[in-house]
Amino acid sequence: MRSIFFSVFRIPRQLILFFLMITLLAVLCIGCGPEKKYVGPYLPDEEIAIIKPDDKMFTPVNIISIDKKVPLYSGESDIAVHPGKHTLFLEAVLDYPFLQKYLYFNQYLTFNAEAGQVYTLHATILPMRNEGFSWITSDNDPEKYIVKKYAVGIIPLSTYP
Repeated sequence: MRSIFFSVFRIPRQLILFFLMITLLAVLCIGCGPEKKYVGPYLPDEEIAIIKPDDKMFTPVNIISIDKKVPLYSGESDIAVHPGKHTLFLEAVLDYPFLQKYLYFNQYLTFNAEAGQVYTLHATILPMRNEGFSWITSDNDPEKYIVKKYAVGIIPLSTYP
């Protein structure tokens, strides 16, 4: 008799836990997406451009600010902007485990964003030459450079910035 009583109440408890997990997953998925970095109402994807940093293993690249006035926070990845000319301020760090120092550079990169496009910001540092460069590609044609710029002033750091 006792086992029948507990088995009747076990199913609703598992069902409540299941719905709670589904709700939590939905809330987490809604929070993920490109961060709006333009003034005005939200626009559909066809009317904005998305800029995202590359996630290369040993050379992470971060967007510090956009258009010299909109600061970004650490952890922001995809950024939604209006179409048009934009200037990104980026940092790139060579975080290779066999080097004694981290190599680092900051750089401004200006390009023209088109509506409905997704752009990826890349950077690389060549430690043997003590030079680096950054470039932007479109997801429609990843082999074509939208803009490419060489870095001057590679800085060796003893700790990770």
